[in-house]
Amino acid sequence: MIKWFIRNELREMKRSSMWEQSMGIKIFLGILFSILFLELIGGSLLLGKKFHEIFPDDDPVEKFNSFLLYGFSLGFLMRVFIQKVPVLTIQPYLHLPVKKSALVHYVLDKSLLSFFNFIPIVLFVPFIIFQMTPWYSGFQVTGYILAVFFMVMSVNFLSMLFKRNLSGLNWISGVIAVVLVGLALLDYYKIISVGEFSSLLFTGLLGNPIWILVPVVVLIAAYLLNYFTLINKLYPEDNVRFKKADRKDRTEIKYLKQFGEIGQYMQLEVRLFLRNKRPKSTLVFLPIFLLYGLIFYPQETYMEMTGMIIFVGVFMTGSVIMIYGQYILSWESSYFDGILTHVDDFGRYFRAKYYIMTFTTIAAFILTIPYAYYGIEIVFINLGCALYNIGIGTIYVLLLASNNKKRLDISQGSAFNYQGVSATQFLIAFPIMLSPLLVYLPFWAFGYSLAGIIAVGVIGIVAISFNKSLMNMVVNRFMKRRYIISEGFRAKN
Repeated sequence: MIKWFIRNELREMKRSSMWEQSMGIKIFLGILFSILFLELIGGSLLLGKKFHEIFPDDDPVEKFNSFLLYGFSLGFLMRVFIQKVPVLTIQPYLHLPVKKSALVHYVLDKSLLSFFNFIPIVLFVPFIIFQMTPWYSGFQVTGYILAVFFMVMSVNFLSMLFKRNLSGLNWISGVIAVVLVGLALLDYYKIISVGEFSSLLFTGLLGNPIWILVPVVVLIAAYLLNYFTLINKLYPEDNVRFKKADRKDRTEIKYLKQFGEIGQYMQLEVRLFLRNKRPKSTLVFLPIFLLYGLIFYPQETYMEMTGMIIFVGVFMTGSVIMIYGQYILSWESSYFDGILTHVDDFGRYFRAKYYIMTFTTIAAFILTIPYAYYGIEIVFINLGCALYNIGIGTIYVLLLASNNKKRLDISQGSAFNYQGVSATQFLIAFPIMLSPLLVYLPFWAFGYSLAGIIAVGVIGIVAISFNKSLMNMVVNRFMKRRYIISEGFRAKN
């Protein structure tokens, strides 16, 4: 039966209309990943051989084990954000004498071939060969290898379970993010030590191999949870009834009603992002961008480089502008013709998008205020960057949006998805991040660093005061190119 599943999936893939069109991209990505994988093998061999020299004062096995919990946590996050959940077109099999369990087991077993399952093998094998086999018995090393393997498989199935059932529940994702960030901060300030616990946990496997039962139990539980979840949702009509029974509008924001027609456009934009896969998956990266300051602010070297701090401020307060703005018209490409025929006032249409970027920029600035812990000047720099983003960044994004005419399928995920990507995205991101530095650098060159920071904010305020004229320029440019954009959005391939 597995042979027929594989054969039918290969036929389905080869008969797809996108097979030949995307073959060039597949070949290029295949070469790129092959080079990266070879570099990973070389790096892991070097690390495994020289690990005891990198940490000469520590036991190499205990030190290596202290990183494992961090590694498995990072692997889980990477799988959630990047790894695709394995699927199978089940409708053609439902009327055939094929067991439901065979379909589900095949889908689950497909995930074992994921690239992420081979990365730990490449990293662990050289270390085990060079650092463990000379000092531990074959029985101990075998038990250790099996325990790590079961942990990797457990992470694989737990990430699948999360993506299938819990990734849509924002509060659960928020709780997990808060817990991970909290543990990282507690470890950073040496209140608790995750590394010591990890070392104690995995080094204990070498002394008492009976602990291998723990990852075995976790693996079995994760596999069974995935199995029963899938088998209960195997028939499409069951999912339809479930969705109808649970359907209610959770995206109603009553506050937006006071903005009239502009508020209605904003409400539709919010619904688009919360109800579709690709825009919703991009929102996951916003909290990560807000934590960007933790990389630079604790370092005294960077704090002395005001230009770098301005760059960080622009990046954090303007993350929504860059993520949302780079596809600001493409998000609606599937029904863009309807927009052209139903929208009476495109000034209000673009004003709604402007308000969304403005409100989110203000919210991002407020969330960066706690960085005052590293210096009150950070707050003033981020304020100037936020004003610049509101005045200049938003208008620049709206102007450049008329250049993008590539269709975007918002029902697909964003990981390794290059649909709709063009040179416009690069033209949007780099000037927004670099132009404030160009304003600041002349003042810095003459020794007036504070004046440069003020100038960044003042330019933003001046642009905000001329916002009406700038928005008219955006609308006029759009009206000249609206049919060119519409023609591009109709091209599905």
